[in-house]
Amino acid sequence: MVGKKVVHHLMMSAKDAHYVGGLVNGARIVEQWGDVGTELMVYVDGDISLFLGYEKVEFLAPVYVGDFMEYHGWIEKVGNQSYTCRFEAWKVATQLDRTDADLSGVATPETAATACEPPILCGRGIGSLYIAKKDQRGPQESSFKDRKHPGE
Repeated sequence: MVGKKVVHHLMMSAKDAHYVGGLVNGARIVEQWGDVGTELMVYVDGDISLFLGYEKVEFLAPVYVGDFMEYHGWIEKVGNQSYTCRFEAWKVATQLDRTDADLSGVATPETAATACEPPILCGRGIGSLYIAKKDQRGPQESSFKDRKHPGE
């Protein structure tokens, strides 16, 4: 890993629902990874970058309205102008009605929630980002100080 891991936190709201039953489209995970990748690029070379694409995207568990998600990303490889990143999406809390919990003694079951212990891996993928040589300003965050482009 190059530098630190970036983690974004977000609760899925009603506007994120795409399917019946409050199911969130997997594209929402990919959208959040884009923001994580952009933050990584600012830290590593001082530019918001261009996202080239994803490979090996896997959706491993459903995400619903009311789920609290963590989106993780880190740089695995630094090229001359490209960066290979790994991404993960973790469900860290969910509404109780999405579990097998007994809700009979819960005063307001529609708002009851619980932590996911352990967190649930909902997605993972690999992404490639690009910063032109002319736009690379060097590490902007101390944990990226040892990053090296080939030939440096």
